[in-house]
Amino acid sequence: MFCRNCGAQITDTSVKFCPNCGASLAQPSNQQTMSDAPAAPAGNQAFYGQPGQSFQAQQTQPIYTRQGQYQQPYQQPQYQQSQYQQPQYQQQYRQTYQQPYQQPYQQMYQQPQYQQPYQRPVALLKTNKTLVKFIFLSLITLGIYGLVIMSNVSTDINVVASRYDGKKTMHYCLLVFLIGWLTLGIGIIVWYHKISARMGNELKRRGIAYDFGASTYWLWFVLGSLIIVGPFIYTHKLFKSCNLLCDDYNRKGC
Repeated sequence: MFCRNCGAQITDTSVKFCPNCGASLAQPSNQQTMSDAPAAPAGNQAFYGQPGQSFQAQQTQPIYTRQGQYQQPYQQPQYQQSQYQQPQYQQQYRQTYQQPYQQPYQQMYQQPQYQQPYQRPVALLKTNKTLVKFIFLSLITLGIYGLVIMSNVSTDINVVASRYDGKKTMHYCLLVFLIGWLTLGIGIIVWYHKISARMGNELKRRGIAYDFGASTYWLWFVLGSLIIVGPFIYTHKLFKSCNLLCDDYNRKGC
Protein backbone atom coordinates (compact mmCIF):
# COMPACT_ATOMS: atom_id res chain seq x y z
CA MET A 1 0.00 0.00 0.00
CA PHE A 2 0.95 3.65 -0.22
CA CYS A 3 0.87 6.49 2.24
CA ARG A 4 -1.93 8.94 1.54
CA ASN A 5 0.19 11.81 2.83
CA CYS A 6 3.54 11.41 1.08
CA GLY A 7 2.83 8.56 -1.37
CA ALA A 8 5.64 6.35 -0.05
CA GLN A 9 5.21 2.63 -0.59
CA ILE A 10 4.74 0.62 2.63
CA THR A 11 5.71 -3.02 2.46
CA ASP A 12 4.75 -3.89 6.01
CA THR A 13 0.97 -3.82 6.19
CA SER A 14 0.90 -4.21 9.97
CA VAL A 15 2.21 -0.74 10.75
CA LYS A 16 -0.26 2.02 11.60
CA PHE A 17 1.97 4.98 10.86
CA CYS A 18 4.02 5.85 7.78
CA PRO A 19 7.74 5.23 8.44
CA ASN A 20 8.55 8.09 6.05
CA CYS A 21 6.35 10.98 7.25
CA GLY A 22 4.67 9.51 10.34
CA ALA A 23 1.11 10.05 9.03
CA SER A 24 -1.60 7.72 10.24
CA LEU A 25 -2.38 4.87 7.88
CA ALA A 26 -5.86 4.20 9.31
CA GLN A 27 -8.63 4.31 6.72
CA PRO A 28 -11.28 6.95 7.60
CA SER A 29 -14.91 5.88 7.78
CA ASN A 30 -17.36 6.93 5.10
CA GLN A 31 -19.10 9.32 7.46
CA GLN A 32 -15.88 11.15 8.49
CA THR A 33 -15.68 14.69 7.14
CA MET A 34 -12.76 16.52 5.71
CA SER A 35 -12.31 18.49 8.94
CA ASP A 36 -11.52 15.28 10.86
CA ALA A 37 -9.46 13.62 8.12
CA PRO A 38 -5.74 14.26 7.62
CA ALA A 39 -4.83 17.09 5.36
CA ALA A 40 -4.63 16.05 1.72
CA PRO A 41 -1.56 16.77 -0.34
CA ALA A 42 -1.51 19.99 -2.31
CA GLY A 43 -3.46 19.70 -5.55
CA ASN A 44 -5.67 16.85 -4.30
CA GLN A 45 -8.60 18.95 -3.07
CA ALA A 46 -10.42 18.12 -6.27
CA PHE A 47 -10.57 14.47 -5.19
CA TYR A 48 -10.88 14.86 -1.40
CA GLY A 49 -13.47 17.63 -1.64
CA GLN A 50 -13.87 20.85 0.25
CA PRO A 51 -13.79 21.06 4.07
CA GLY A 52 -17.03 19.82 5.55
CA GLN A 53 -17.87 17.58 2.57
CA SER A 54 -18.34 13.90 3.37
CA PHE A 55 -16.35 11.16 1.66
CA GLN A 56 -19.56 9.36 0.86
CA ALA A 57 -20.58 12.09 -1.57
CA GLN A 58 -17.15 12.18 -3.23
CA GLN A 59 -16.95 9.42 -5.83
CA THR A 60 -13.58 10.14 -7.41
CA GLN A 61 -10.63 8.51 -5.56
CA PRO A 62 -6.97 9.46 -5.99
CA ILE A 63 -4.75 7.18 -8.02
CA TYR A 64 -1.09 6.55 -7.15
CA THR A 65 1.47 4.87 -9.33
CA ARG A 66 3.82 2.16 -8.11
CA GLN A 67 6.54 4.78 -7.70
CA GLY A 68 4.36 6.77 -5.35
CA GLN A 69 3.59 9.52 -7.86
CA TYR A 70 0.14 11.00 -7.81
CA GLN A 71 -1.85 10.56 -11.03
CA GLN A 72 -5.17 12.16 -11.80
CA PRO A 73 -7.85 9.89 -13.23
CA TYR A 74 -8.78 10.56 -16.86
CA GLN A 75 -11.89 12.60 -17.20
CA GLN A 76 -13.59 12.67 -20.55
CA PRO A 77 -14.01 16.29 -21.64
CA GLN A 78 -17.52 17.59 -21.77
CA TYR A 79 -18.33 18.83 -25.25
CA GLN A 80 -20.94 21.41 -25.80
CA GLN A 81 -23.22 19.82 -28.32
CA SER A 82 -24.83 23.11 -29.17
CA GLN A 83 -21.68 24.48 -30.80
CA TYR A 84 -21.91 21.84 -33.56
CA GLN A 85 -25.53 22.72 -34.18
CA GLN A 86 -24.94 26.39 -34.74
CA PRO A 87 -25.73 27.77 -38.21
CA GLN A 88 -22.11 28.53 -39.09
CA TYR A 89 -21.15 24.86 -38.77
CA GLN A 90 -24.08 23.72 -40.88
CA GLN A 91 -23.29 26.34 -43.50
CA GLN A 92 -19.63 25.33 -43.52
CA TYR A 93 -20.66 21.68 -43.97
CA ARG A 94 -22.86 22.52 -46.93
CA GLN A 95 -20.14 24.61 -48.54
CA THR A 96 -17.52 21.92 -47.98
CA TYR A 97 -19.36 18.70 -48.78
CA GLN A 98 -22.73 19.33 -50.40
CA GLN A 99 -22.13 22.19 -52.80
CA PRO A 100 -19.16 20.62 -54.70
CA TYR A 101 -21.42 17.68 -55.58
CA GLN A 102 -24.51 19.74 -56.28
CA GLN A 103 -22.90 22.45 -58.41
CA PRO A 104 -21.96 20.18 -61.36
CA TYR A 105 -25.55 18.91 -61.59
CA GLN A 106 -27.00 22.39 -61.22
CA GLN A 107 -24.69 23.75 -63.88
CA MET A 108 -25.47 20.81 -66.15
CA TYR A 109 -29.23 21.34 -65.92
CA GLN A 110 -28.87 25.10 -66.31
CA GLN A 111 -26.82 24.89 -69.48
CA PRO A 112 -28.37 26.37 -72.63
CA GLN A 113 -29.10 22.98 -74.19
CA TYR A 114 -31.84 22.39 -71.58
CA GLN A 115 -33.34 25.76 -72.39
CA GLN A 116 -32.93 25.57 -76.10
CA PRO A 117 -33.59 28.83 -77.88
CA TYR A 118 -35.37 28.70 -81.17
CA GLN A 119 -32.98 28.06 -84.04
CA ARG A 120 -33.44 29.78 -87.36
CA PRO A 121 -34.10 27.50 -90.32
CA VAL A 122 -31.66 27.07 -93.17
CA ALA A 123 -33.88 29.00 -95.59
CA LEU A 124 -36.22 31.76 -94.42
CA LEU A 125 -39.75 31.87 -95.80
CA LYS A 126 -41.01 35.12 -97.30
CA THR A 127 -43.44 37.15 -95.21
CA ASN A 128 -44.12 40.03 -97.64
CA LYS A 129 -47.29 38.77 -99.31
CA THR A 130 -49.86 41.56 -99.56
CA LEU A 131 -53.09 42.08 -101.45
CA VAL A 132 -51.92 45.34 -103.08
CA LYS A 133 -48.79 43.76 -104.55
CA PHE A 134 -50.81 40.74 -105.63
CA ILE A 135 -53.29 42.81 -107.63
CA PHE A 136 -50.89 45.40 -109.00
CA LEU A 137 -48.09 43.07 -110.08
CA SER A 138 -50.52 40.49 -111.43
CA LEU A 139 -51.96 43.13 -113.76
CA ILE A 140 -48.51 44.19 -114.92
CA THR A 141 -47.21 40.64 -115.47
CA LEU A 142 -50.49 39.37 -116.97
CA GLY A 143 -51.19 37.05 -114.07
CA ILE A 144 -47.71 35.51 -113.77
CA TYR A 145 -46.98 37.17 -110.43
CA GLY A 146 -50.30 35.87 -109.10
CA LEU A 147 -49.33 32.29 -110.02
CA VAL A 148 -45.95 32.73 -108.33
CA ILE A 149 -47.45 34.09 -105.09
CA MET A 150 -50.12 31.38 -104.83
CA SER A 151 -47.50 28.73 -105.62
CA ASN A 152 -45.43 30.09 -102.73
CA VAL A 153 -48.47 29.84 -100.47
CA SER A 154 -48.97 26.15 -101.31
CA THR A 155 -45.25 25.46 -100.83
CA ASP A 156 -44.96 27.42 -97.58
CA ILE A 157 -47.85 25.64 -95.87
CA ASN A 158 -46.25 22.29 -96.70
CA VAL A 159 -42.94 23.41 -95.20
CA VAL A 160 -44.61 24.75 -92.04
CA ALA A 161 -47.27 22.13 -91.29
CA SER A 162 -46.47 18.85 -93.09
CA ARG A 163 -44.27 17.51 -90.27
CA TYR A 164 -47.17 17.92 -87.82
CA ASP A 165 -50.35 17.04 -89.72
CA GLY A 166 -48.80 14.68 -92.28
CA LYS A 167 -50.66 16.35 -95.15
CA LYS A 168 -49.46 17.86 -98.41
CA THR A 169 -51.18 20.63 -100.34
CA MET A 170 -51.18 20.36 -104.12
CA HIS A 171 -48.97 22.85 -105.94
CA TYR A 172 -51.01 25.78 -107.23
CA CYS A 173 -49.68 25.56 -110.80
CA LEU A 174 -50.68 21.90 -111.04
CA LEU A 175 -54.13 22.85 -109.78
CA VAL A 176 -54.62 25.65 -112.29
CA PHE A 177 -53.20 24.00 -115.40
CA LEU A 178 -54.43 20.46 -114.90
CA ILE A 179 -56.75 19.57 -112.02
CA GLY A 180 -58.95 22.66 -112.36
CA TRP A 181 -59.73 21.94 -116.02
CA LEU A 182 -60.29 18.24 -115.48
CA THR A 183 -62.72 18.76 -112.61
CA LEU A 184 -64.49 21.73 -114.24
CA GLY A 185 -63.47 24.08 -111.42
CA ILE A 186 -64.54 21.79 -108.55
CA GLY A 187 -60.94 20.96 -107.75
CA ILE A 188 -60.16 24.64 -107.24
CA ILE A 189 -63.01 24.99 -104.73
CA VAL A 190 -61.83 21.90 -102.82
CA TRP A 191 -58.24 23.14 -102.89
CA TYR A 192 -59.14 26.51 -101.35
CA HIS A 193 -61.33 24.84 -98.75
CA LYS A 194 -58.57 22.43 -97.66
CA ILE A 195 -55.76 24.96 -97.59
CA SER A 196 -57.90 27.39 -95.57
CA ALA A 197 -58.79 24.69 -93.05
CA ARG A 198 -55.17 23.58 -92.84
CA MET A 199 -53.91 27.10 -92.21
CA GLY A 200 -56.54 27.62 -89.53
CA ASN A 201 -55.50 24.44 -87.72
CA GLU A 202 -51.82 25.36 -87.88
CA LEU A 203 -52.54 28.83 -86.51
CA LYS A 204 -54.30 27.27 -83.52
CA ARG A 205 -51.56 24.70 -82.98
CA ARG A 206 -48.89 27.41 -82.91
CA GLY A 207 -50.97 29.62 -80.63
CA ILE A 208 -51.28 32.47 -83.11
CA ALA A 209 -54.32 34.61 -82.35
CA TYR A 210 -55.77 35.11 -85.81
CA ASP A 211 -59.20 33.96 -87.00
CA PHE A 212 -58.91 32.06 -90.25
CA GLY A 213 -60.22 28.75 -91.55
CA ALA A 214 -62.49 26.98 -94.01
CA SER A 215 -65.45 29.08 -92.87
CA THR A 216 -63.53 32.19 -93.93
CA TYR A 217 -63.33 30.85 -97.47
CA TRP A 218 -67.04 30.07 -97.70
CA LEU A 219 -68.08 33.29 -96.01
CA TRP A 220 -65.91 35.80 -97.87
CA PHE A 221 -64.83 34.15 -101.13
CA VAL A 222 -68.08 32.35 -102.00
CA LEU A 223 -70.85 34.34 -100.34
CA GLY A 224 -68.80 37.52 -100.37
CA SER A 225 -68.74 37.42 -104.15
CA LEU A 226 -72.25 38.86 -103.99
CA ILE A 227 -70.83 42.11 -102.62
CA ILE A 228 -67.82 42.02 -104.96
CA VAL A 229 -65.25 42.85 -102.24
CA GLY A 230 -65.61 39.46 -100.53
CA PRO A 231 -62.90 37.64 -102.58
CA PHE A 232 -60.46 40.49 -101.96
CA ILE A 233 -61.04 40.30 -98.20
CA TYR A 234 -60.49 36.54 -98.29
CA THR A 235 -57.27 36.93 -100.29
CA HIS A 236 -56.01 39.48 -97.78
CA LYS A 237 -56.74 37.10 -94.88
CA LEU A 238 -55.09 34.24 -96.75
CA PHE A 239 -51.87 36.21 -97.27
CA LYS A 240 -51.82 37.49 -93.69
CA SER A 241 -52.30 33.97 -92.30
CA CYS A 242 -49.50 32.68 -94.48
CA ASN A 243 -47.23 35.55 -93.38
CA LEU A 244 -47.93 34.84 -89.71
CA LEU A 245 -47.14 31.16 -90.12
CA CYS A 246 -43.95 31.86 -92.05
CA ASP A 247 -42.80 34.42 -89.50
CA ASP A 248 -43.39 31.98 -86.63
CA TYR A 249 -41.54 29.29 -88.54
CA ASN A 250 -38.60 31.62 -89.22
CA ARG A 251 -38.30 32.53 -85.53
CA LYS A 252 -38.69 29.01 -84.12
CA GLY A 253 -36.99 27.08 -86.87
CA CYS A 254 -39.70 24.44 -86.94
